[in-house]
Formats: sequence, structure tokens, C-alpha cells
Amino acid sequence: MKKALSLALCIVLMMELASCSKTQEETSAAPSYPATSQTETQAPVQTSAAETAGEYHHGFLPHVYAKIYEDNFNEETKTAFFSLCDALLTGAEEYYCPDEVTMYNLVNTISGQCMPLAAMPDIRVEEGKIIYLIPKEQYLAKVEDFKNMITSILDECIKPDYGDVDKALALYTYFETHYTYDYDAVEDDSKSLSSYRLLTERQGICQEIAPLYAYLMLQAGVDCTTCGSLNSINEAHEWAFATLDGEYYHIDPTWVMTDPETLKYFGMTDDKRAEEGGWDMKILNFGLANIFDDRGEFKASSTRFSDVWDSVTYEVDQDTDTIHYYRESDASEQTFKY
Repeated sequence: MKKALSLALCIVLMMELASCSKTQEETSAAPSYPATSQTETQAPVQTSAAETAGEYHHGFLPHVYAKIYEDNFNEETKTAFFSLCDALLTGAEEYYCPDEVTMYNLVNTISGQCMPLAAMPDIRVEEGKIIYLIPKEQYLAKVEDFKNMITSILDECIKPDYGDVDKALALYTYFETHYTYDYDAVEDDSKSLSSYRLLTERQGICQEIAPLYAYLMLQAGVDCTTCGSLNSINEAHEWAFATLDGEYYHIDPTWVMTDPETLKYFGMTDDKRAEEGGWDMKILNFGLANIFDDRGEFKASSTRFSDVWDSVTYEVDQDTDTIHYYRESDASEQTFKY
């Protein structure tokens, strides 16, 4: 595993993420744009995927694993993680885990974006065993609810013929319209933060939002992980880092929730990500795994989506691979083919 910087810095990054906040100032004046139907936050999805979409397009995948973990952890870690997934999904009390370090990687690093169930408040995951704090039948009912919520989101957002970009855009817009930023959680240290909490409570902060976006992307068949850094005043932030059609891109589903109806945070290059927030790109922490790349192997350089970074009030037509939007700089109507 690559460890170009010390573990101490990784810990600083992880601790700082708890206080992540948007640092951009609101503009004092802006053009007026036609309204779209994407502004209203919808109620939590509690129905099954079949009830929501009429039929299942997406089966729940019990094992998803980001490529960055495949490349930077050994095969035994992957085996242990899949064993943990199987135990969580079936209510088993034991899973394969060779040592305490592996358990830490499974629970505190990999599971956030590859199996949110590990952070359920009703269980405690220890080395090689799971302790259930509620009756098993209640726990298993919550597992079914979890699987139904995941497949419902995918069925609502994604059609079977969607490509990588279609899927990423659909989920980006879903986060914008279905989740809210939990400003109270930034100040409340008592809250247990996780991608599972965001899924079930429909509100969260960046270290919950980015992993859930990555998990849904993985469930949709698109490789995705998280990425975090610090800015010049030691504020921390976490966002998604996705592979779309073979190219790396930064995607920030948190900031679009607080700055809605824009694609300025979609498909960002390294330079654009640094511009939007002032993040230090030399200490990017990938997957919360203490993997520091220094803009080498994981460099995001494709400017494929640069035209829409100046967008507001956008609509995506996945049938024609077209984005219709108004340009923020001059309020002109534009069309972008992706």
C-alpha cells in the first residue's frame, strides 16, 4: 500500500472531516433563470424497488469493491471484507478476519463506501465477530429495508442502458434533490456519522455523503471511491472520485446540495477541484485508506465536462446524452452533448 505521507496526517484528515463545511462565499448578485422541477426535496424513499419502479432493473449486489482497494490491499483483506458482507447480510455472528489491523481496514475504511451496514447503530463489529444489540429478526428486517432502499434509488435513477456518465449524472442530481446537508452535525460531536445514517435519515455531511454516492455508483457498476484533502486554513472536505469511460473525475455531491442546480462540481479535473475550495492536491487521501498519490497514478486531467462547469438550472436528457442549461456568466441558454 502506498503511504507517501505519515499515518498522523491521515488521522488529521479523518478528524478534520468531521467539521467539513463549504467555504465558498455566496455571490452578491446573480442573473435570474427559469425554474426547473429539480429544486424540491422529496420525502424519504421507504417503498421497495418494485413498488417504486414497477419492476426490478437492478439486483442488489452483496459484494462491491472499489478498484483502489483491489490495488492497494492484499487478497486476504478482500476475502475478509466479503466474509463480513455475507455475515452482515445474513445475520451471522462470525466472519473471517485474520487480525485487528484487517478489522480496522474493513470497518473504518472499506465498509463506508462498500458496505454501509457495518455502521448500523444496532450492531457492534469486532475482530471476527458481530454482536447484535437488537433481536435478530428486527435486525434482518432492517437489512431488507436497506437492500430495498438501495435498489429503489437505482431503479428510480438508472435505466438498464445507461452508461457511466448517465449513471453518475443521475445520482448527482438525486443527491441534490433528495438529501439535505446536516449543519447541526458539524457542531454535534455526539452524532455517529456514516453513509448508513445518510441513507436512513436523509441528511448528512461530506464524510457521509461522498461514501454513499460511491457505494451507489459501485452498485450501479461504476468504479468510484472517495477523496479528501485540506485547504490553506486546515478545513477538510471529502468528495467522490469516479472512473467514467476510463477517465478519472472528481465529483462533489455535497456541495451541489448546498449550491443546487449547477454542474460546476461534476466531472472536475484536479485543477478545477483545487479551484473550487482551494484543496491541497498534493495530499489527496483516496478512499480514506491513507493512500496518497501526489497527483500521479490517479491524475484527473480530462476537461470533457468543462463546458458545463458554468451551468445553472440544468436538465439532463439521458435518451439523447444532452444537457440543457443556462450559463451563469451571461444567462444564455446552452446545449452540451456528452
